Amino acid sequence: MELVGSPTGAGQEARDTVAKIEQKALQLSALLRELDNRPVMFEPGLRDELDAVLEQLGCRIAATRALEQRQASLLAD
Repeated sequence: MELVGSPTGAGQEARDTVAKIEQKALQLSALLRELDNRPVMFEPGLRDELDAVLEQLGCRIAATRALEQRQASLLAD
């Protein structure tokens, strides 16, 4: 993701992006907890695919936070 605009605006945009990703991850996590509480039969491998999506979301959150921190440190210099 390329951050554009003013440095302050870009920092806010990155924080907003992280917040949106975290919200989606929380929603998906809640859905998976619900499925754990009331097991449903899925096609083989679907649960693994859902777990993979959560892992990818976690990686994206971490990457976006790292970019945000890097940008903040560059602005501080």
